[in-house]
Amino acid sequence: MRLSDAWPEAPGDAGREAPDEKTYAADLVDGQTVTSYFVCPERDVRTTKNGGTMVNLTLLDSSGQVKAVHFEPSDEVLDTLAPGRVVKVRGRYKIDPKWGAQLVVDRLRVLEEGDYDPATLIPVSPIGVDELRERLEALVVAVAGPHMRRMLERAFDPQREPGRTFAVVPAAVRNHHAYRHGLLEHSVVVAEVAAAVAERLPTVDHDLVVAGALLHDVGKVASYSSDPFAPGFTDAGRLHGEIVLGHEIVRGLIAEVEGFPAELSARLRHIIVAHHGEKEKGSPVVPMTREAIVVHFCDDMTARVAAADDAERAASAGDRWTAFSRMLEAFVYVGDAPAAGEPVAGGVEPGGDGRLPFDDET
Repeated sequence: MRLSDAWPEAPGDAGREAPDEKTYAADLVDGQTVTSYFVCPERDVRTTKNGGTMVNLTLLDSSGQVKAVHFEPSDEVLDTLAPGRVVKVRGRYKIDPKWGAQLVVDRLRVLEEGDYDPATLIPVSPIGVDELRERLEALVVAVAGPHMRRMLERAFDPQREPGRTFAVVPAAVRNHHAYRHGLLEHSVVVAEVAAAVAERLPTVDHDLVVAGALLHDVGKVASYSSDPFAPGFTDAGRLHGEIVLGHEIVRGLIAEVEGFPAELSARLRHIIVAHHGEKEKGSPVVPMTREAIVVHFCDDMTARVAAADDAERAASAGDRWTAFSRMLEAFVYVGDAPAAGEPVAGGVEPGGDGRLPFDDET
């Protein structure tokens, strides 16, 4: 074993780690020496330019996630570090002008159950699931068309699929709402915003917008893992993608409702396949109905606002700028904290092009 991976044990503890020893990802500051434990949902072993070995890691806890790199890991680490394992790491957190924020690990150990507190590791929606269910129910009840409402009731029935998993999985692997119940939260918010837009635009069909907004990401129940310790893509998610899976799910739900109008079915399924907005971003087609246009922009806008919120929460007190946001492809301006009742300060352009050399999946 490489010496840097050997973790000294206290006499008599047989290697067991104290469950209450925890430094959270969201609390890390530049230059901090860190000794803590995290879930490791992703690892990527690479060969360095000098012929050595390095492992790029994603480390996750209930406060968020941090990228990490471990050079020259031991054979034991490489053999035991599988996605979803909990690891104890020691290293230094640094914000590099080229590589961004990451934890440079010099010691890593895979932990067993009992060596950590699971409650500290699973990020969940900041909105209670009961409140989200109530808001979802209010949206469905407000749908006037009987066929559409019946289909939505079937879709979100918590006793069956896809409703059972819909309330659990994240809305993304990273970037926005990447936590337990994230899909439910994101979909409810998009539908609420889209419904408000429809109220102001008389040529937009309210029922169709709400249904499309609630179901636009339903394919993620099959494309993302529901295991909180191993978030990421399923085989189906990688092979087919969430848009294809979502279209299949919605078509199946429509088939369960006798007499569902064919025109309504075509318009709803169009929202699903067009919601990414551009073919370059994965949409098989671009939005070609008013309702698809509304859902696309409400989806994109709310996701971007959530990414800005996440970036600001991760910033240290007194920072005027956040770390680089991959989703926004920019730094987020925080400025001075406004006094009570005063508006938030306006933004300015950051220097440089703001791009970082990340090459992992989105």
